Amino acid sequence: MHSETIVYYNKNADKLAIRYDSADVGSLHNFLHRWLSNSGEVLEIGCGSGRDSKYIASLGCKVLATDASDNFIQYASSGVAGHHESPISNPQFIQKTFPLPNNDPLLKRQFDAVVFIAVLMHIHDCDLFELIYQIRGMLRKNGIFICSMCTDHESAPNDTRLYRNREPSEIQLLLERIGFRLLATEKNRDGLGRPTIWTTMVFQLEGGTGTRPIDQIESIINRDSKTATYKIALLRALGEIAQHSYNHAQWHPEDVVSIPLGLIVEKWIYYYWPLIDSPYDLPEMRCGVRAKGIAFRPLMMELISSFSQGGMDAFSALFNGGNLSDIQSDLVARVSSVIAKTIVKGPVTYSGGSLEGVDRVFEFKGKMNLSSCRTPMDLVNGMGCVYFPASLWREMCLIGHWISEAIILRWAGLSRNFSKQKIELSHILERLLIRPSEEREVAKARAIYKNTDVLECVWSARKLRMNRFDVDHVIPFSLWHNNDLWNLLPADPKVNNSKRDKIVTHQTLLESKDRIIHYWKMVYQEEPVRFSTAVSRTLSKGNFSNNNWEIQTFAALNEAVETVALQRGVERWPYN
Repeated sequence: MHSETIVYYNKNADKLAIRYDSADVGSLHNFLHRWLSNSGEVLEIGCGSGRDSKYIASLGCKVLATDASDNFIQYASSGVAGHHESPISNPQFIQKTFPLPNNDPLLKRQFDAVVFIAVLMHIHDCDLFELIYQIRGMLRKNGIFICSMCTDHESAPNDTRLYRNREPSEIQLLLERIGFRLLATEKNRDGLGRPTIWTTMVFQLEGGTGTRPIDQIESIINRDSKTATYKIALLRALGEIAQHSYNHAQWHPEDVVSIPLGLIVEKWIYYYWPLIDSPYDLPEMRCGVRAKGIAFRPLMMELISSFSQGGMDAFSALFNGGNLSDIQSDLVARVSSVIAKTIVKGPVTYSGGSLEGVDRVFEFKGKMNLSSCRTPMDLVNGMGCVYFPASLWREMCLIGHWISEAIILRWAGLSRNFSKQKIELSHILERLLIRPSEEREVAKARAIYKNTDVLECVWSARKLRMNRFDVDHVIPFSLWHNNDLWNLLPADPKVNNSKRDKIVTHQTLLESKDRIIHYWKMVYQEEPVRFSTAVSRTLSKGNFSNNNWEIQTFAALNEAVETVALQRGVERWPYN
C-alpha cells in the first residue's frame, strides 16, 4: 500500500474510525450477508475500524482482519468499534501491509472468502496484480472474493492518501484473467452522504491450473506431455461437435456434460485418413524404442486399402448411406474400437491428469467395442460417453469454431515436429483440411430433385426447370462444412446467386417451412438411411422417429440457423 496513505491513516485513525462507524452501511452489510453467511474462514484486507469485520463475524464466520495501519488495528482490537458482537468469536486483528512480502506466513493460509472493501483506490498500479494474485493463492477452490471501489472520488487539498480511480470492468477483467468468475455486482450511494457511488462486486475462484475453460484447453495442449497428436485431435473433435452436433450433449448433476464417444471416433476417422493415406511420412507420434506409431494405423491402412477406388469420398458415401458390405462393416467396427480405446486410454485419461495437483478433465463410462458398424449412428448408439465439465462444453459451443481452426494450426506444428521438420507446414495443413467431397453429395441431391415433376425454389417458390436449378446450402458450406441432404435444397439460380454465403433471415426461413419439409420428405423417401442418419447426427438428439420427425427437425434447423448467424456475425439474407 502507498506509504503516505499508511501515515495518513495512522495519524487520523481515531477520528476516521468514529466517522466510519457512523456511516449508513445497511446496503453493504445486506450484500455481505447474502454472500458470506456461515462462509467459514474469512480474511478481510483493510479492515479500518473493524466495523465490517465484526459484522462478518456475527454471521458465524471465523474472521482474520488485517490493516496496514497499526493505529486502526489497535482501535479495532479495543472493542470500541462496531455494534455487532459475534455469538461464536470476535475477529482476530493483525497488522499486515499488502501485497505481502514473499516469505510472509500468511501467504500459506487458506480462506473461504476474502473481503476487500474500499481499499483498491489506495493500491499502486505496480502492486495491483501482485496483490490480486496473492489473494487468489489464499483462497480455497470456489472461494469468494468481495471488493468495492469508487470511480469518482476527489481528494481534499490536504489529503495525502493515494486515490486511483479504477473502473469495475478493469478489475473484472484482471480477475477473470487469473481464474475468477463474476457472480454479482451492486451499486450504492456513499454511506457518509458524499456524492460518490460505490460498486461492490463478488467473484468466485474457479480453481485449476487454467482460468476460463479456454485456458484449460490451452493447459492441456501446452503443459501435458506431447507424445502424440491425440489430445489435439480430441479437442478439435469436441469443438466441431459443439458446433454441428450439440444436441447430443447430455446434461448431468454437478455441472457435468457427456458426449457420445462414437461422435469423437467418427471425427478421428476423417482426421487421420488423409494423414495416413499421404505421400508424406507423418508419424503423428514421437516415435522411439517403445513407441512404434499411432495405435490404429495398421487397421486404418487396411480400411484405406479397401477403398482404393474412390478413397475417403467413397467410404463417406457408403457409410452415411448404410451401404457398406459385411466385410467393410466389420472392418469399420474394428477400426472404430481401436480408435475408441486409444481415445479413452490416451487423451481422456491423461488430459490434465498428468499434471501434479490437477484433476482429470475427462472421464469415460460405457462400451468401447463394436461388433458391427454400418452407419455413423451405430457408432453413436453403440459406444459409451465421455464426461467433462459443463463449463468447458459451454465454451466449446460459444467459440468452438475458433478453437477448432486454431487447433488445426497447433496440430500441424506438432506433426511437423514429429516428422523432425522434414515436411513443410503447408503440406501438413493441406492434409488436415481435407474433407469428404462436396460435389458427391450435391450431385446426389440434384439427382433426387431432377426426377421431380414440379419443382419450386425453396426460397422464392418460383417454378424451376428440370435442368436449370441450383442446389443451395441452407447453412452455407463456408460456415458449417456440412453437405448433409437436409442442408441441400433446390433454388432458383438468380436467387441462389443473391443469397451466396449469407444466411436466410428468420422470417424467410419460416415462410419457406412448408417447402423445406416437402423436399425433406422427398429426400427421405429416396434415401431413408442417409437422410435419417444425417438428421440424427447433426440436427436431432440421435433419436430419429418416423412420427412427427418433420416438426422436430425444422425446430432444430431453426435453432442451428439462428445460432450460427449470431455467433459468426453473418449477414442475413431476406427474400423480397
